[in-house]
Amino acid sequence: HLLRETMGRMEARLGGAPFVRVHRSAIVNVERVRDLRPLANREYVVGLADGSEVRLSRSYRQRLADAMGVEL
Repeated sequence: HLLRETMGRMEARLGGAPFVRVHRSAIVNVERVRDLRPLANREYVVGLADGSEVRLSRSYRQRLADAMGVEL
C-alpha cells in the first residue's frame, strides 16, 4: 500500500507496541522480527518472518532493543 504521509505521523498513528521505527524509512512489527545480524558499522540488519530484511540504523537501535528486551 502506498501512503502519502510522513514516517513520524505514521509512527504516531500506529501507537507504539508492537510497532517500532528502525530506520528513517522503516517501521517494523517487533513480533515479526526473526533475527538481528550485525554489520561492520555498528548497524544491524533486521530479518523478518516473511524473509524480508530491513536495515536498523544506529539512531533507532535503542528503541528496538527496548521493545525486544535485548541489548544491542
